[in-house]
Amino acid sequence: MSPQDTATTHRTDALWGLLPYLSAHRLALAWTGLVGLANNLALVFLAVAGSYVVTLALLEGRLAAPGWWIAGGAAVLLRAMLTWHEMDLSHSIAYRVLAALRMALFDGFTRGVPSRTPGQHTGRLAATAMGDTEKLEFFYAHTLTQLASAVVLLLGGTVALYRIGGPLAAGLVLGLAALVLLTLPWLRANARLGEEVQRAKADQSALAVDLLAGSREILGFGLQEQVQLQLAGATRTVARAEQRLKARETAAASVRELCSLGILVAVFLAAWNHPGLDRLWIPAVVAGTLTLLAPLMEAVAVLTQLQPHRASAARVLEGIAMPAEGPAPAPVLPFAAAGPLGLQVRGASFTYGDGAPALEPTWLSVAPGEHLGISGRSGSGKTTLARLLVRLWAPDAGNIELVPRTGGAADVASVDLHDFRLLVTLVEQDATIFHGSLLENMRLAVPGATAAQALEALGRAGLELEAGRWPEGVHTVIGEAGAGVSGGERARIALARALLLRPRVLVLDETTASLDAATEALLLDAVAALAGETTVITVSHRESTLARCDRRAELSELHCAPLPQSV
Repeated sequence: MSPQDTATTHRTDALWGLLPYLSAHRLALAWTGLVGLANNLALVFLAVAGSYVVTLALLEGRLAAPGWWIAGGAAVLLRAMLTWHEMDLSHSIAYRVLAALRMALFDGFTRGVPSRTPGQHTGRLAATAMGDTEKLEFFYAHTLTQLASAVVLLLGGTVALYRIGGPLAAGLVLGLAALVLLTLPWLRANARLGEEVQRAKADQSALAVDLLAGSREILGFGLQEQVQLQLAGATRTVARAEQRLKARETAAASVRELCSLGILVAVFLAAWNHPGLDRLWIPAVVAGTLTLLAPLMEAVAVLTQLQPHRASAARVLEGIAMPAEGPAPAPVLPFAAAGPLGLQVRGASFTYGDGAPALEPTWLSVAPGEHLGISGRSGSGKTTLARLLVRLWAPDAGNIELVPRTGGAADVASVDLHDFRLLVTLVEQDATIFHGSLLENMRLAVPGATAAQALEALGRAGLELEAGRWPEGVHTVIGEAGAGVSGGERARIALARALLLRPRVLVLDETTASLDAATEALLLDAVAALAGETTVITVSHRESTLARCDRRAELSELHCAPLPQSV
């Protein structure tokens, strides 16, 4: 399903809108519903048969025919098997639903992250990817089939009571109608409170992510007490909203119990006054009705509590439908060229979601194997240009081409994205180092890289693994967010990770910005060793870094289209 189709379904009901993403599991979901229905029917039969057998023994002092005992025993065994099978199915389909939702969600994240939307927050994205999908996992794997089973039970129970006597069926239908009328006013209030709870939880998650990311600053400025107060306030907001919602749900449960009692009384009176019904069967009819009402009441309870699930589904759909950061992809064309690649930027421009220009139309030509330095004032669009060059973003206008030493140029949008990632890569100032070993971080670039290949790339980046500093070599754990490495080591690890790909074009965005002079020199020596085999584009404001480039350009001077060459 395309993002446009998702946006259309998102305007209807979010819970229904996600069903197309689960279409591969519709048969498993249907079978789960059938098993649950059979289980409920077996329970209704046990209630009816058990009540009849007991009533017969108490009122007439005789045992029921052997067929009743055999049927009852068979029903007990059937329920045991169905209950086990239903649990097994529910767990199996739940994991498949979770995988399907997260795959669709991460596909949306792949298109829309990193985003030009200022309001996008990774904390809320994480809450959607983890919390919301888990909530929906249970809904689609169990609750949805439970609702479908309840509808079938209602129809079957109404028909069965009607065949006994019209007044009995009328008592059931009128009681359920009263339940619906009494429940409807609660739906809107619960929907409002459910949205409030979900917003509070999303805000709490975003705050927690921000505080964890800024833990060093919090400690440095002595803000621990203020942070504790912020977290406590966010937690109290969630607790108050949940308490109000819980109070309304408790009151709604009381209303359902009263309606259930009213239905039982109505069915009992109708059965008592039914001239053709043997009095021995009245307890069985009431017991069967009571057993039938249990899943129906549970289904009504679910309907009054759908808003949190609907809000979760809306956020998942929003993530799935994230717009691609640029125009629709061009048709993929074959591209193969040996040696370093040049780049040609023809009038590329970019704006943020609010319309603010991030990069004015830019023209740039980089020869294969050249080392170009790009400078410019802060906020002029240097980082934006770097992200356009590596296709993290796509230009709103103009185009960017890969230029081989021999052969024709190719628009970067027409190159297969997987192939492009092997050709062109980016090393940013704040390159992320993940929790785990050094080798695991290197394998983010090349999953099958060996320890020897990682050591070779680290050596090319100027990082020698001394035994005292790296006791386990490439298997040394470096901590979450690179907590165990220095700024210079972080920069060289990020460069080595890029070099492991052996790219044709390497883009460095302020990679040396926070390094001391000695560490900067080591990193630039590693970059200089790439001369002739890799095209390097260095975005920097440091004169010492730009001085090591073959050529440098000021970004403000690249906004004028070059004059056409005379023939």
